[in-house]
Amino acid sequence: MEMSSEFEWDGVLAAYGEIAIKSDVVRRRFVRKLMSNIATGLKSLGAEFKIRHKWSRIIINTPFVGEALSLVSRIFGVVYASPFKLVSLSELKDFIKSSSPKLLENAESFAVRVRRTGTHPFTSLDLERELGAIVKEETNLKVSLDNPDKTIFVEVRDDECYIFMDKFRGPGGLPLGTAGKVICLISGGIDSPVAAWLMMRRGCSIMPLFAYFPRGGDESDLKRFIEVIKILKKWHIGEEMPVYIYKHEHNLIAFRKIALKYTCILCRRMMYRVANELAKRTGAKAIVTGENLAQVASQTLYNLRVIDQASELPVLRPMIGFNKEESIRLAKKIGTYEASCMRVTSGCTPIKGCWARPPKPVTKAELEEVLELESKLNIDDLLNRSVESIRQLPDSYFKAS
Repeated sequence: MEMSSEFEWDGVLAAYGEIAIKSDVVRRRFVRKLMSNIATGLKSLGAEFKIRHKWSRIIINTPFVGEALSLVSRIFGVVYASPFKLVSLSELKDFIKSSSPKLLENAESFAVRVRRTGTHPFTSLDLERELGAIVKEETNLKVSLDNPDKTIFVEVRDDECYIFMDKFRGPGGLPLGTAGKVICLISGGIDSPVAAWLMMRRGCSIMPLFAYFPRGGDESDLKRFIEVIKILKKWHIGEEMPVYIYKHEHNLIAFRKIALKYTCILCRRMMYRVANELAKRTGAKAIVTGENLAQVASQTLYNLRVIDQASELPVLRPMIGFNKEESIRLAKKIGTYEASCMRVTSGCTPIKGCWARPPKPVTKAELEEVLELESKLNIDDLLNRSVESIRQLPDSYFKAS
């Protein structure tokens, strides 16, 4: 993350957005959680810092500005983060005069933007014009209010003036941990990690669950999942993120024997059942999947209705209206795309998708027919075997290699 100059900043200013429109009680609670998440992340870096909340801004004083900026830009609830310099109002003009040549280094045009709170004998526009005149005199640069190369932002709060240049975009949304826990069915492919990230942005603490069915492969699907989780953990700041895995292969073998074309439907219904059981253990309130409407055979409206019937908890699908290009674009932004594109093999043969997928899967399943098929299987036994195989992966699996 590159800043516009090597200026000696005092720390990082973080702005939030949606939190500000909440009721007073909720806003205070969300701000406390946002600050707690930031503090947890900074402690994990071993950084010295002081953090406070003033005027809808989180002010982080720290000598580790670059590290803090990189971290705060991954904190859910933060709209943007900026390195800042704090001076008193009486020092502002002298500071702008002495510092503007360095702040605007390599620029051909500039603008000054002022926001003001408190009682002053001047308006924001008055101060913009006065500071702009000082900058122009010191740098001889062109003023461009519409499309400047660089902008000096000044926020005047009573006698305190916060000066900053760059606004590094954060993920926005709500602070992680303010919306409860969810179980995320994550395969390691492109869509499900993005779905998990989107729920994190809405304040949900996630617990990934991976269905393990290598069928004689080299566990590359598990390795891909682990690499994806390493990246999601970099975003999951402020809350624990336990990761679970269970054995699913025996289910697929049983489903394929009794009703090949219904394998995908029966598979998803079993995944939901396992996720519900894990939710009971962990206090999760919903199941999250990366399903997109009509992207594959199991994701038609007919099939989703049948699949949902197996879940006691709400099934959340934040990707339901995404097309593949949108999913890929967001996966690249998050950082999971390359990990999701790792080659998965079965034995020595590269494969695309699931080895258990039937050649002609049903697209318009009827619930009554699916229930009749399941009556011919010992669903409770299959489920118990799956639930008994659930284990939490140790944190050592997700250490940077």
